[in-house]
Amino acid sequence: MSQLLKFDIPGVLGSVTTRTWMLQRSYNWQLMMTSSINGIIGPLVSQYCQDVQFGDYSMVEMSKVRYGAFQRFYAGLQDVTSANLTFIVPIDNSVYDYFKEWRRLAIDDLGYYYPKNNYAKRIFVCLYDRTGIQSSQFSIIGAFPKALPKISASYAVENVLRYDVEISFDSVVNESLIGSIRDGITRVAGDILGKTVSSKIGL
Repeated sequence: MSQLLKFDIPGVLGSVTTRTWMLQRSYNWQLMMTSSINGIIGPLVSQYCQDVQFGDYSMVEMSKVRYGAFQRFYAGLQDVTSANLTFIVPIDNSVYDYFKEWRRLAIDDLGYYYPKNNYAKRIFVCLYDRTGIQSSQFSIIGAFPKALPKISASYAVENVLRYDVEISFDSVVNESLIGSIRDGITRVAGDILGKTVSSKIGL
C-alpha cells in the first residue's frame, strides 16, 4: 500500500499538503538462486528463504599517507564480502542438500579447492512494488557458501527448523527498472528544457 506523508510548504500554499508516496516494503521481495546443482533445482530451494541481509559497506580503518612532516588521511576502501540467508527447512531437506552439493563444487573430498569459476554463482534479490511489478534487483556476483548450514535441534521448543547460511561474494550490483524509467524521463525533460531555453535566447 502507499504511504501518506504530510509536509508543509510555508509561503506557497499556506497549509499542510498531503502527498502520496510509493514506499518499498520489507516483505515484498524474493531470492532467486538460478543455478541448479547436481539435480537440485535452485529456484525451488529459493522459495524457502525467509530472510536476507547484505550490503553492510564499511570503512575498515582510516588510511594515512605521510608527506614530510605532515599526514594526510582518507577514509579507506568500502568493503562488503558476505551475506546472511535464513531458510526454513522442508521435509525433503533439499535446502541442506543444495548447499552441501554447492560446497562440493568448491572443495573435493581430499580437501583440494577447485578454480573459482567452478563454484562462484550469481544470485538475485528482487524487490517488488505493491502492484507486484519488479521495481529493482540486486545481483550478488561471485557468491558461494562459506560453510554448511549450522543445524540447531532442540526438544525445548517446537519451532520450524531453520538454517542460517553465510555466503561470500565479490560484489553487489543494483539494477532498478523504475529508476531507469525515472532517469530516462529526466534526461528527456532536461533535453526539451535545454532546447526551449536555447531557442528563447537565440542560441
